[in-house]
Amino acid sequence: MSDRPRSLKTLRQEIDRIDTQLHDLVMERASVVGEVAAAKRADGLPAEVPGREAEIMRRLVKRHGGRFPTNSLVRLWREMVGAAISLQTEFSVAVVVNEDDPGIWDLARDHYGVAVPMTAFRSSAELLRVLSENRVSVGVVPVPGDGVEDSWWRTLAAAGSGPRVTARLPFAGRGNARGARDAFVLGPAAAEPENAERSLYAIEVRGEVSRGGMASMLSAARIPATLLAMARVSADITAGLVEIDQGLPQGDARLHNLIPPGGDRPAKAFALGFYAKPLSARELAPKESAPAKPE
Repeated sequence: MSDRPRSLKTLRQEIDRIDTQLHDLVMERASVVGEVAAAKRADGLPAEVPGREAEIMRRLVKRHGGRFPTNSLVRLWREMVGAAISLQTEFSVAVVVNEDDPGIWDLARDHYGVAVPMTAFRSSAELLRVLSENRVSVGVVPVPGDGVEDSWWRTLAAAGSGPRVTARLPFAGRGNARGARDAFVLGPAAAEPENAERSLYAIEVRGEVSRGGMASMLSAARIPATLLAMARVSADITAGLVEIDQGLPQGDARLHNLIPPGGDRPAKAFALGFYAKPLSARELAPKESAPAKPE
């Protein structure tokens, strides 16, 4: 015969006790964040460190189990991370939002949380301008197709310096965000991180090259890449936006020996950013049991 279930009153008292413990830990975490901010300032580091944030999320997801949804767990921590950034510095986000693609705002909101101010801009050109003027901390732009409306990547490649891609959104599933398009986060340029899992490059070649030709060139160089967009830069230069499934440093020999089909001159590669690989559907799938508690 099974034990009689605990009363609703007892269970609610248990929930209250757990909530109090969680709240105490949240306040303790905020206190430690103050020390983290001081340490970052001493080392000359920015308040937002996307690689570290991804590391935290991936560690928690890996150890997570039980009935609580994994993507909800990540959402809770993203709210705390966004709040922690706001505690360390004045931080704001610019987002490209237009009538055809309102979902980019949702992705930015889910990533940075309710504590971080966000401002909508109609075009990537406007966003890049306010970012270059330091009027916002980071910008969120759509992952582009082949249209001129998504030419922010060409602007970054032509400038040779300035903001770079630091993250791809969504990091932990789309949830109820509108639309189906992903986004990139543009932030202050940083050194090539040693533990980056993905990299974004603009590849320029002489002459007119098709999508198939660009893909063949990358495949021949054994670069695991996805071609996101193509653009005609001038009468004799074609460019491709390439996401590489590795944190490939700009000095890698494969990038300097890219020869387009039928061409005789190597392509030019411009690093646009390095970032963490978003969590996969498998990583976010429910786990049957909770991890064993340490004794």
